[in-house]
Amino acid sequence: MSNPFLTAVNKYNLLENNDTVAVALSGGADSVSLLHMLYSVKQKYNLTLYAIHINHMIRGAEADRDEEFCRKYCEKLSVKLFVKRIDVPNIAKDEKISTELCGRNVRYKAFDELSKELGCKIATAHTLSDNAETFMINLIRGTSLNGLCAIPEKRDDIIRPLILCDRAYIESYCKANSLDFVTDSTNLTDDYTRNKIRHNVITELKKINPSFETSLKRLCDDAKNLAEYMDKQTAAAMSDCKREYGYSTQKICVLDKIIRQNVIKKICLESTSCIPEHIHIELIENILAKGGSVDLFGDFRAVAKQGILRIEKTDNNNTDEELLFSNIIDKEFIFNNIKYFVKEIKNTDITVENQIYLSDEEINAAVLRTRRQGDKIYFEERNLTKPLRKAMNEFKIPSELRDEIPLVAVNSNVKWCKGIKSVQTSYSAEKRKFLICEQGRIFCA
Repeated sequence: MSNPFLTAVNKYNLLENNDTVAVALSGGADSVSLLHMLYSVKQKYNLTLYAIHINHMIRGAEADRDEEFCRKYCEKLSVKLFVKRIDVPNIAKDEKISTELCGRNVRYKAFDELSKELGCKIATAHTLSDNAETFMINLIRGTSLNGLCAIPEKRDDIIRPLILCDRAYIESYCKANSLDFVTDSTNLTDDYTRNKIRHNVITELKKINPSFETSLKRLCDDAKNLAEYMDKQTAAAMSDCKREYGYSTQKICVLDKIIRQNVIKKICLESTSCIPEHIHIELIENILAKGGSVDLFGDFRAVAKQGILRIEKTDNNNTDEELLFSNIIDKEFIFNNIKYFVKEIKNTDITVENQIYLSDEEINAAVLRTRRQGDKIYFEERNLTKPLRKAMNEFKIPSELRDEIPLVAVNSNVKWCKGIKSVQTSYSAEKRKFLICEQGRIFCA
């Protein structure tokens, strides 16, 4: 009989020699089996094993029973256990979310903290059956291609070695190895969507095809491979469409529909940190060729003008904001709803467009702000000083953005302005060189 645990470990490269792994241990059959399986290959991979138990403080005495069970089980295996007691009901109430979602959030936050503390992988006990349930939940609620991938075998520091083990295999494994476990009483009711799917939908589907969960996993793997390919194509298309102040509407229009919609989705996600609904993507598609604007979600809107698509806030009230340059060196900061980073560059031999050099005196006086009446900018290459408004005309900065884009100025003398190139070109010993990045993209060096 094949071992789906080892098959998953090898197929998805989940373990390496000398790994440190912390098992997310609830005390249920799945996580108890997972810790036992990893313990059985501990010597083979020279693993350092830990376990982490989250007491959600939802089920009172039953939750305390689970915690105590995990302590005794880990003592038996000489595995160090980390226990976190988190008041999920109160947190869920404060954040106005379901206890189910809140529980998931606090679990993964705890996993991330432990992973960073120990430098370890976190092994969760998601099974083939969990994967089928997640697929069906995503399908019923409505999903994109990524939702059809269901549960990933690994993501960042999370690994799922039981992803090819169905519930029947886990039950037989526990019986064969005389493993005790606890049962969460909430899993026995239909109060949660997952339980309804598990008890009613999956049960009926397996009557039609007993191998339904395995067949579905193959579909999930195909969906994952397709999603990875689409992500690469989308990234390449976005790079080709990117312009200084947004994305080329002409370039987006000629893309294949699936890539075009993915590009629009990614643009919205990067600009708003929210995934747009399909209706929003279609609304944006409708303005690409003819231009115009459409309201999206929250305070955001999409604008297609002069061949450029961009996502902007509808109520930008930050144009009078001013930041002391000396306070933002080597720091991330938000300006007009965009994240920037200022970095001092020690290597003065590197020459990049839009360099900015400031003396210590200028650094102390310089501010990052938007344009003001009377601003002027000096072009060293041409030995020419121009009013900023004329420089913005020369470099074709869209008129609707001119009151929003950042600049660095000492009084009315602009040292750098986003979108205006080659202000300073020469370096002198008494000046320091700086780099300004927007979301990882270099605008000034």
